[in-house]
Amino acid sequence: MAIQLTEKQRAGLNLLSDPEKTRILFTGGSRSGKTFLIIEYLLQRAYQYPGSRQLIVRKHLVDTRNSIWYDTLKKYLDLYIPKCDYSLRQSELRVVLSNGSEIWLAGLDDGDRSSKILGNEYITVFCNEAVQLQYSVIQTLITRLAQKCIDSDGNVAVNKLVLDCNPTYPRHWLKIWGEDFKDPEAKPPRTLKDADKHAVLHFTPYDNIDHLPEGYIEQLDALPYIQRERMLFGRWCGGEGAIFKEFNEKMHVVEPFNVPRSWSRMMAIDFGFDHPTGIVWAAYNFATDSIYVYREFKESGRTIDEIAEVIKRVSQKELYACDVIWADHDLADRSFLQKNGIYTRPAKKSVLDGITAINQRLKPDPKTGRPRLYIFSTCQAMIDELYSYEWHQSNSEVSNKETPIKLNDDLVDPLRYIVYGLDKSGSGGVI
Repeated sequence: MAIQLTEKQRAGLNLLSDPEKTRILFTGGSRSGKTFLIIEYLLQRAYQYPGSRQLIVRKHLVDTRNSIWYDTLKKYLDLYIPKCDYSLRQSELRVVLSNGSEIWLAGLDDGDRSSKILGNEYITVFCNEAVQLQYSVIQTLITRLAQKCIDSDGNVAVNKLVLDCNPTYPRHWLKIWGEDFKDPEAKPPRTLKDADKHAVLHFTPYDNIDHLPEGYIEQLDALPYIQRERMLFGRWCGGEGAIFKEFNEKMHVVEPFNVPRSWSRMMAIDFGFDHPTGIVWAAYNFATDSIYVYREFKESGRTIDEIAEVIKRVSQKELYACDVIWADHDLADRSFLQKNGIYTRPAKKSVLDGITAINQRLKPDPKTGRPRLYIFSTCQAMIDELYSYEWHQSNSEVSNKETPIKLNDDLVDPLRYIVYGLDKSGSGGVI
């Protein structure tokens, strides 16, 4: 059976085949033909370069096995590749072609096996549903693109990293790196040194409509707003479980300015070591009842004495102008800070009350049309967390209690301390 590519898939294949592009992201909606095209490309590469290795990875082994091995790769092989031309090593999730080329599949949660697989070198690495992976994982996978293979005409294979995804929240590292071509670890993100090697192509199910079951587009169109935006139109937007749905960069993010001396200043600290310590600096404008977050600190592996030095070094004279410094309830850490001249107050730590307080300030005032919480554009990590902080999704019919996922909250926690503490005191923190 001859492979019939859609117009968008042909454009994608041309992009994949471009020797100048070595970091390629296909992003877009559900069943838009992205993954099928990449499988086709991997097989083309495997046949062109005898003895080559291609790697397909997902975060979880169970998804690799069910979604890629059974639902995509095996179906592709059954349709388009003669059975005499390959063998399946199912226990290893490996395809071996008659020319010695191999396609390996891995779940990165598969311990020893994933370590063994990452010990190999490849000419192509494909990250399926790359939004589930960490940026550091991608950097490790890039180091595995080191196999040298030559085709029958003497052409050396260009090693390539290929990724696909259904979009998630708009400040995800993958969008910054794979679509905006910026370094997500730089503050603020700056253009990648190898940006000219990157490429992105956007897909939607409309591009693949001839291969979809009748009524599928209508099913996607009937989804709730966020899911429809992501799954039908392939847009990066806040998740259905997003906690701060009111947050909007255009409304809440402002360029830095000199904070007036008449404004109240405050700080909040959430201690950590294995997980990052988060510190937030903010100012309160009494006249408009508005909070401005103007500085952030987020790092793991810092001892309390190092944290004390960071606070004093970064704050300088501001430290003594702070009306209040909230901290979580670790008495030993608070006592150490006090000995170093940093006087803290126990934070009001009610999570749901703090979340409610933040959301109330994010909402535009009906009279003025303006919110009462702003973030300086230099606080990139805070902006990321406001987008990515989500509710735990429970299927329990017994309990419907809302609980946030304990991720992406290292700066949200001290922000809660500031906003809820200020609103409970009713005086800019001065009581």
